[in-house]
Amino acid sequence: MQRRTHKTGDNNRSELESICKKHGLALTIQRRAILETLVSRTDHPTADQVYEAVSARMKGVSRTTVYRVLDTFVSIGIAKKVSNPQSKARFDAEMNRHHHLTCLRCGLVLDMFDANLSDLQLPSGIEDEFRILDYSVTFTGLCASCNEATCGRPDRSIT
Repeated sequence: MQRRTHKTGDNNRSELESICKKHGLALTIQRRAILETLVSRTDHPTADQVYEAVSARMKGVSRTTVYRVLDTFVSIGIAKKVSNPQSKARFDAEMNRHHHLTCLRCGLVLDMFDANLSDLQLPSGIEDEFRILDYSVTFTGLCASCNEATCGRPDRSIT
């Protein structure tokens, strides 16, 4: 298992900008700031966290604008909404197939890249019942910090 804690950088940013242009979406200053914030973060920020980061750098951007732009990015395929029943939706600009480790206590979401999970063999006959377009696997548990706080020591059984 490879856990990547950094974004793919400028190549990913260029690819995302290209997708915006393909969909006729002008990269206004506000959209670019939101995209750069999303691409630069590894913590799968909530819409409110994106708003806080963007508004700290750029005066005049509204929370509503950030929410709308994030929804637009999801609809054109340059971001994914990572849902967790225990917390607010988070956003991810990493579009290569990957999976997530989600902490049930603090809501932390980490990327996980694993070839075995990315090459899952589906049960025979499933394609007759359901056309799968994409998939991801989410592991839920406790991050190292929350696990240590709970147990008073790191628990190596949750990895």
